[in-house]
Amino acid sequence: MKVLKKKRLWLLLLYPLSFLISALAKRSIFFAEEVMAKRIYKVHSIVVSALTGWIPFSLAECIVFVGPVVCLVLLIRFIVHMVKNKENRFARCLLGIINVACVAAVVLFVYVIGCGVNYHRVSIAEYRGITVRDSAKEELFALCKELAVQTSELREELTEYEDENGVLRLPVSNRKLGKMTRDAYKNLAEEMPVLKGFYSSPKCITSSKMFSAMEITGVFTCWTMEANANVDVTDYYRAYIMAHEMSHVRGFMREDEANFLAYLACMASEDVLVRYSGSMLALIYAGNALYGQDAELYWEVCALYHPGVISDLQANSAYWDQYKDTVISETADKVNDVYLKVNEQEDGVKSYGRVVDLLLAEYREKHGLH
Repeated sequence: MKVLKKKRLWLLLLYPLSFLISALAKRSIFFAEEVMAKRIYKVHSIVVSALTGWIPFSLAECIVFVGPVVCLVLLIRFIVHMVKNKENRFARCLLGIINVACVAAVVLFVYVIGCGVNYHRVSIAEYRGITVRDSAKEELFALCKELAVQTSELREELTEYEDENGVLRLPVSNRKLGKMTRDAYKNLAEEMPVLKGFYSSPKCITSSKMFSAMEITGVFTCWTMEANANVDVTDYYRAYIMAHEMSHVRGFMREDEANFLAYLACMASEDVLVRYSGSMLALIYAGNALYGQDAELYWEVCALYHPGVISDLQANSAYWDQYKDTVISETADKVNDVYLKVNEQEDGVKSYGRVVDLLLAEYREKHGLH
């Protein structure tokens, strides 16, 4: 018993080790990128993703529901045991605290190497060979027009999959869509080798309606290396959500970069459904930015939309209106905002929209505008 206790105490060393790794990653881009992201994290993510990928359902979702119950049962069991056995209560209580501290140490360490350090890695802009800078309104307008035309052309190819209201309905299952999105990353990895590796397909969240109530479209969990997607949302949105969460599995944690990678991956797909999803979300982000600068130019862009694009946007708005400004959604949004700021994304949830800067940089590189 004493030997077991001593072995368990070694786990407490994971606290200073975790803090040391975090401090080094913040101070040294070489350590964050070359040592952690491209080596330690790469191996860790591929191995864990391969193992959890064999499970047909979301392991992380099960933990969310079963975990609290298990913790409650263990707590009740511990309290009952303490009440019934009066001898050595202090020692047993101390052992219980040590056990909790050891578990927390493991959780923290896995978070640091499986997620935390990647907030400090090299920007995706460097891997893409693009330069992010302030952009003129005219550049944003030109980007929006290009995206509007691109998105409309893709939507035209999907008219056969419309319902009676002209809204796109997926002709494939969510599981199949996940495999298509994973294949899109394989295509993009040929162009960006940093994304290479064997990773499992995204998992579909069975309790998606509950996540929608919290206005959460997807979740990445570093403890199971799963990309979990809300599949109750509007059909056109799903491939992009899957691609976004899969970018986190591949080690890119900053939300603007995850959005940008999701767009690039979707556009690298051989399937028009996936490309449309990526193009649509890029258009929405860029369009929102343009509307904030010049509403008249925004409406000029909207005039280029295919009728199916408009129907899909209206369906999406109607879907989210039912969850808008509820106590649950506002609380979840604040929690996410705090999490992002703790991880040095100073804009919090607004960081999702900074993808427009990357889209503009990509647009300039594509058209030779420097």
